[in-house]
Amino acid sequence: MKNLLLALLFVSASANANLYLPACYNYSNGNDAVSFSYQSCVNNNFRAIDRATRGNTFFQYCSNIGNQVSYFFISCIQNNFREVERSLSDRNLFLQRCSNFRQDTLDFSFTSCVNSNWRSVERAVRN
Repeated sequence: MKNLLLALLFVSASANANLYLPACYNYSNGNDAVSFSYQSCVNNNFRAIDRATRGNTFFQYCSNIGNQVSYFFISCIQNNFREVERSLSDRNLFLQRCSNFRQDTLDFSFTSCVNSNWRSVERAVRN
């Protein structure tokens, strides 16, 4: 029983150090400005951060409705990144504000900015 408790303690302690947030890429085709795989990747990464911070964050589920990039989708991602900064404020984490300037697809600069933020969060959680 003692070994089991020690093993569980080790697993929970090392879970934060092993946070992996994959880069998200928008592979939209046809009338969809934002692919389902991009939306899933973003939401999965925010859920992983929530688990790593032991549920101390409140993330919105971000989905793009319609065949154009929704302002609400971009705002949702931005709000979630602000929530990450708040929950990891003791680690002096400052994330970029990502802007999208097209309505027919996600800008390369937007997806690069979001992916850069994932890397920053990984580094903050590891340290």
